[in-house]
Amino acid sequence: MRRAAIYLCLAALAAGGCSKSNDASTGESADDYAARAGVSSPGVNDAGASSVAEVNAQPVLASEGSTRLMPLASDAPMALGKVAGGCSFIYQGRSLLVAGSEKDADDKGKSVLVIDGRQVMLAGAEAGGLQMIEAGPTLVGDGFAVSVLRGEGEPSRANGKNEWGADLLVKGPTGETTFSQGKWSCTA
Repeated sequence: MRRAAIYLCLAALAAGGCSKSNDASTGESADDYAARAGVSSPGVNDAGASSVAEVNAQPVLASEGSTRLMPLASDAPMALGKVAGGCSFIYQGRSLLVAGSEKDADDKGKSVLVIDGRQVMLAGAEAGGLQMIEAGPTLVGDGFAVSVLRGEGEPSRANGKNEWGADLLVKGPTGETTFSQGKWSCTA
């Protein structure tokens, strides 16, 4: 009951109610109240950014290994910020990784995924811009190395995107996990 009242107050704070006065400069935001009350705002991760994972999704299990990835929401690419193009690793019909880069060949690119319930941003291990991302990058950071092992040959075309067969290799604190027989889908 108390938790419901807190969330009700959080919603009221977001709408401008439940503050100490009508003066906006003395009110507190929903996030401030949540921090003071010791609860987390719904839909917000530990870093304070909106989560990129699908709401109420179950973790996706790999064909080999114990690392679990969460399916990403359709707006997950927005977490990358400004990019000229990008790709998604699709496994069992769900996007598990998005990566993008600027056109500049000196750009290493960046990616986002949710590993074992934690949102992780990774940078490319080497420069190469969009070509490196499309070729299947290795992405590193935060104790993880994630490699897209893209198939050879010409891509198939689907919904205005280039697609190749691909596997996703995740190396981290719990060992190696392979998400096998997915696809690497890139903006054309």
